[in-house]
Amino acid sequence: MCTKDIGEHIKKLRKLRGMSRSELSERVGISQSHLEKIENGLRNPGMSTYKKIMKTLNEDQTIQEKCIVHMQEILMRSSEEKAVYLTRVLECMSENLDMIIS
Repeated sequence: MCTKDIGEHIKKLRKLRGMSRSELSERVGISQSHLEKIENGLRNPGMSTYKKIMKTLNEDQTIQEKCIVHMQEILMRSSEEKAVYLTRVLECMSENLDMIIS
């Protein structure tokens, strides 16, 4: 993967996660301008920086872990009432999963 490809991959993942450049750079511990250069293919991240970015973007998580993170994001954007409702719907679906899938 060349510098430009790495940067595009990072940018794509960041946007998919709904994360701003400033949020990612802060969580990884690099400057926003450095992350911008990485995403634009002007600079290659060091291995430790790349690992931190990927860990922050949850790239190395299992499918179940990614689903948990996604559901958590949905619940956090919801009102308390909607979060309770969504949780109950998920519980009901889980209890009746065999009937739903068949």
